Amino acid sequence: MLNCSVRIVNLVLQFLTAVSEVVALVYLVMVLYAHCVLAGEFRSSVLMYVYFLPGITAESVIFVLCRVCCFTVGLDPIAIVFNLASGVLCTFTSLVLLLSMLDHCGNEYQYKFFIAGGFGLLAGILHLLNGVICNTYLPAEEWIYSKPSKRVRKRLHADWLRSLKN
Repeated sequence: MLNCSVRIVNLVLQFLTAVSEVVALVYLVMVLYAHCVLAGEFRSSVLMYVYFLPGITAESVIFVLCRVCCFTVGLDPIAIVFNLASGVLCTFTSLVLLLSMLDHCGNEYQYKFFIAGGFGLLAGILHLLNGVICNTYLPAEEWIYSKPSKRVRKRLHADWLRSLKN
């Protein structure tokens, strides 16, 4: 029962992460046409965000679609690495965008900067939370693939074979 509830929490977190990344990406595209970005005033912080967010968003959306189609994906070492790396990148780039907006000129695009950065920060925090949950509740059969020591690998494999017999 615990394993099923953790997988549902994992799916909900992945879905919320993908939705917040899509919202951040939509507002980021709107921000690209702001006067201060076109003039080069805030170019570096926005372009760094543009460089990382679309790839992470595409992977998150594909990951959620895979979770809906096959229930076994999500609590594995690849998901841990993806969520932790994406969480750090989303958090860092959105914080750079938000901190650069502190002395924004105040034009009509200002709220779009904050929405794009805020939803990106939310996505980063959700990625990190999902990575911690995946690491904490990683199934025993998945630990075999995470390259533990030889002694631990033998014990985990023996435990896994015993669980298959029961």
